[in-house]
Amino acid sequence: MTNCMIQRVFVSGLALSALAAGPALARGLPWSGCYVGAEAGYAWGRDSDSESVTATGAQSTYSPGSAANPNGMKAGGYVGCNYQVGNYVFGVEGDGEWANLNGYAAFSNTQTPADEYNPNITSEGSVRGRMGIALDRMLVYGTAGVAFANVKEHYVLNGASPQTTDISSGLTGWTAGVGLEYAFNSNLLGRVEYRYAGFDDLTTYPNVFPNYTENHSISESVVRVGISFKFN
Repeated sequence: MTNCMIQRVFVSGLALSALAAGPALARGLPWSGCYVGAEAGYAWGRDSDSESVTATGAQSTYSPGSAANPNGMKAGGYVGCNYQVGNYVFGVEGDGEWANLNGYAAFSNTQTPADEYNPNITSEGSVRGRMGIALDRMLVYGTAGVAFANVKEHYVLNGASPQTTDISSGLTGWTAGVGLEYAFNSNLLGRVEYRYAGFDDLTTYPNVFPNYTENHSISESVVRVGISFKFN
């Protein structure tokens, strides 16, 4: 056997070994470890405002005719740690995001243009637990925990002398969802995730409506994609 033939056999053997070992390495790919990543997504939500007379608590006849539906983009980062036991993966994760979700709703008064409010969600975050099942290079998981949001309500009193009021508040709530994560290798992970979040009601007393109380119920759905680096 010539040296050329020996080299060809050797190279062919290495290639076959790599192909055979690939699935085995994938099956043994560990998910345990801490990671840091970046994410971006699109969110759509609901801001339902119920207006009442401050002095009596009675429902106002000028309540909004429909809920505002804030929607828009968000982006941020996340950090977490996983621990794998067999095919099961347990973890904890936190994230923080810049957001630009905007909506509009008109009050049901008879003037034209009608009074209105515009919700704007400017930032969000969460601290959650995660639990999933590792399937080769894929991790199917569920996640749930506490959520935070900064919300600004912009009220407009349209009339002979238009007036505006901005009221900002930090809200706390809960979030839960599901996701799919893929390990490109032992360190680089990609994911797609859906989460729902519901927040505590926001009660406001806008200056432009001095005799009325506004009570907002806010929720949202988000689809995100992310990529992270895991430290072995």
